[in-house]
Amino acid sequence: MGFEPNARSRLRLVYETTSDSRLRQELAIVLEEESMSQVPSADLRLEIVRCPACRPSNSATLAREELCQVHRGRWNAEACSRVETDREVMTGVYLETLMRRALASDQGGTQFLSAFQRQARALEAVWEAHQRGAVQLPDGVADKVEQARTQVPSFLLGTSVATAGRL
Repeated sequence: MGFEPNARSRLRLVYETTSDSRLRQELAIVLEEESMSQVPSADLRLEIVRCPACRPSNSATLAREELCQVHRGRWNAEACSRVETDREVMTGVYLETLMRRALASDQGGTQFLSAFQRQARALEAVWEAHQRGAVQLPDGVADKVEQARTQVPSFLLGTSVATAGRL
């Protein structure tokens, strides 16, 4: 097996031209992994800042090379677990498990939908701030926010004006 020159650009071209939705999902994960900055969790970041063996030059921009072996390993483990969680979400296994747990509890369904509604309102606020120039979202983040706010299932949007007239 050899090294594929310009593999990323070739994969991006396949991503942009394919009509296979499953292939697009898989390629989106692969193409996103390199472009996203891997940031440790807040707890790990705090441990790193307090660790005498870690030597971060700037606590705002941590780099793995500046960490002790223990914290570098934990950072790598976090990054890998996030990728696995992303893959579970993409396959729907995670969402199905989440919905079953929510519906099995007394108030789970109501709490889930309330949380969804709050998240939808928050996305709208972020998008409006971005549109007005109050915040500048990176292109990839802006695309994800726009996709999330426009791909809400219609049954979760509540009673529409057309439906309200028939009730």
